[in-house]
Amino acid sequence: MMKRHDVTITDIAKRMGLSVYTVSRALNGLSGVSESTRASVRETANEVGYIPNVNARDLRTGTHRFITLLTAGMSNSYYLDLIDGIESVLQDKKESLFIADMAVNGRYSKENEAYLLRQVVENRPGGIISTLGLSEYSRNQLKNWNIPVVFVDSTPGYGDDEEIKDGFSYVATDNVDAAAKLGRHLKLHHFRRWLLAIYPDTWNSRFARESGLRAAAEECGAEIRVLECGNNDVEACTEVIRFLDQNDYYPDVIIAGNNPILLGVMSALNRKSVDIPGDMALVAFDDFAWSDLVSPKITLVAEDSRFIGAKAANYLLGQMEGREEVNKNPDGATMRPNPIHDMIETSLKIRESCGCGGQ
Repeated sequence: MMKRHDVTITDIAKRMGLSVYTVSRALNGLSGVSESTRASVRETANEVGYIPNVNARDLRTGTHRFITLLTAGMSNSYYLDLIDGIESVLQDKKESLFIADMAVNGRYSKENEAYLLRQVVENRPGGIISTLGLSEYSRNQLKNWNIPVVFVDSTPGYGDDEEIKDGFSYVATDNVDAAAKLGRHLKLHHFRRWLLAIYPDTWNSRFARESGLRAAAEECGAEIRVLECGNNDVEACTEVIRFLDQNDYYPDVIIAGNNPILLGVMSALNRKSVDIPGDMALVAFDDFAWSDLVSPKITLVAEDSRFIGAKAANYLLGQMEGREEVNKNPDGATMRPNPIHDMIETSLKIRESCGCGGQ
């Protein structure tokens, strides 16, 4: 007896006394088949448990109809809302989302990036949404394959070179403005010694957040020191404890670069029996679902990551839909669509951990 997953178009054709050509066109919604035949073929396919061979079909079209999201450490709850926003768009379009994490537990390497990206590209995704800026090699590889790409929470490339755009689209938080808002609030408290605990420059939002806070500190006459941590709570906790034990610099306020680092900072201060905000204030970038449940409630910069995800998905689908109709230069080079550079404003949620009464 034939297994259900072994049923082929040929089996359906034999069962119905039709040609493989007719069955194929009926199942793929193509012209040249009457509606009654199309309905009969689909009904028979359901009865026998036929499942389309997507890989075989896509060898003909040159692309798969799924989106790959490249993440950089799924321990960051920022991604949960981002994925929700992406899915809210893709589900309506009957598109699937696959996730490839390039920095498990916040640990990144260029070798792992190259390996995972090659696996993704070999499967010919319809498009890619990347939360990492990616190396020049990786970006060139995506260009060569002509795969539509939108960057989120990052701009193309690593480092703080704002000229590295490569013609790619991106939707990112306006981190310079976010840092300025946070800095202005710290100024109101007259904090003189700031400590920024932040992730490595692999995540290029680091530069905008750091430079914005440095400018804010200079404006209000405060001193700021930067402590680079691994992009996870365990390493952040270790680094903060080491800093407090080995430095004469005792901060008035610690600024956590994102919520995995915030968790590490909170663990470190708890182990050191530091009272928040009595002994030291604590603020952070990136909102998270349980931020209202901790005590004290955390003052933080809130990004609308769901909105960012939905925007990125819409931009990417637009690229995918236009790819088959792109014009070509006389020399045969593909014309890439005009890139979209969208910076999203943040809000500041003032709560108790900075010394305020909260909202």
